[in-house]
Amino acid sequence: MANYRPSAPKLQEQDLKGKVALVTGATKGIGRAIALDIATRGGSVLGTYSSPQTAHLFDTLSHTVGDLYSNHPNEPSHLRTINAPKLHGVAADITSLPSIGHVLVALEREFQEFRGKIDILVLNAAINVRPRIGSASENDITSSLTGNLQWPIVLVENLVRQKLFNDNARVVAISSDRVRSPSPGSSIFNATKAGLEALARSWSAELPLMFPGTTVNSVCVGLTDTPGLRAFPAQAVEALKAQRLPQVKVVEGGRLGYAEDVADVVGWLVSEKSRWMTGAVVGANGGAEFIGGSH
Repeated sequence: MANYRPSAPKLQEQDLKGKVALVTGATKGIGRAIALDIATRGGSVLGTYSSPQTAHLFDTLSHTVGDLYSNHPNEPSHLRTINAPKLHGVAADITSLPSIGHVLVALEREFQEFRGKIDILVLNAAINVRPRIGSASENDITSSLTGNLQWPIVLVENLVRQKLFNDNARVVAISSDRVRSPSPGSSIFNATKAGLEALARSWSAELPLMFPGTTVNSVCVGLTDTPGLRAFPAQAVEALKAQRLPQVKVVEGGRLGYAEDVADVVGWLVSEKSRWMTGAVVGANGGAEFIGGSH
């Protein structure tokens, strides 16, 4: 599908109805696309965002989903009267460990009808700094280690201790191609993402002992058209495209990934159909980087 373009959001098969997902960084880019995919399949979503100033972005997502579930005559008949899933947003700065408490409180208060438990955890939010070696600030280092490693560890520790996972849960950690294909300036980000992949492998061995049927996987994301990428200087983006796009295999000449490309991969991993895959790193990169292999 060389000419693929994401389509407008629409309701899908309601295979996640009755389930609750916690998606970090749910207001923009890949996180938003994942939250939207889950919600249009009937899953309720507790989504985090970095600060109260971005709460309106989650409100927009909620309205989008609500409109889709309204009685629109162009929807298939079996989808016209389905109740919309619950969406709730919470400000949670991943560089601040106390923000985990805000997430847990929101889960308990806002999802009481689901016993305050989750079926899906998507660790998407990340700190992405690119200082070249020798120029990293103390904040670059501490914020990356806290946001990309310590925050996920403490969150999962709390979810386990309080028994807030349901059985047959799905955990997905968002990683990056750069772990296996580093470039100057990416060392801190790469190290933390490699650590997150290692955590996911270990969690895949431990979580099912307490929550049978639970799977944990990582998704390795390639160069993707997101607000984060667009925030880089134009010259840097063009250099990245020149380097990375020719490596894409599924489209001759390559193309940028879309957030929806990644969300569709994550969407399968959070479904019942992925029950026999765990501890894996899955590439969502058009073949630009082979996991455990060469170009």
